[in-house]
Amino acid sequence: MTKTADVQRWLNEEAYSDENEAEHGHHHDHDHHDHDHDHHDGIHAFCIYKEEPLPWESWVGFLQSLIDARGADMLRIKGILNVDGLDQPVAVHGVQHVFHPPAILEKWPSEDRRSRLVFIAKDVPEQVIKTMLGSWGQKEKV
Repeated sequence: MTKTADVQRWLNEEAYSDENEAEHGHHHDHDHHDHDHDHHDGIHAFCIYKEEPLPWESWVGFLQSLIDARGADMLRIKGILNVDGLDQPVAVHGVQHVFHPPAILEKWPSEDRRSRLVFIAKDVPEQVIKTMLGSWGQKEKV
């Protein structure tokens, strides 16, 4: 399979895979789209979507701010981003304070052009991250 064809699986597997279920000692029998996924000890997985593209500087600013403020609690962040001015998505992946270099993919894995980020976080509410992303997205519109 190509990297682009694997993107949907890659995004979904990390948050909701059998490995994660084994790691956290339980199994979940329900759909895993667009909802918070609770684990023990304050660890939960969720996906945040952004409808419109953002400039690369906004994405970097958002992720850097999140890492600076709560990096130790960001057990995993990964996703594909719709970057203003690019036709292809950008894949990002990080663990706590460490991020791999972003990769520009050949094409979108589907017709859906929304940015989507999967988070596995400890004691960080989804709304906190949504608010941070929203503030970075608004800065560029002024």
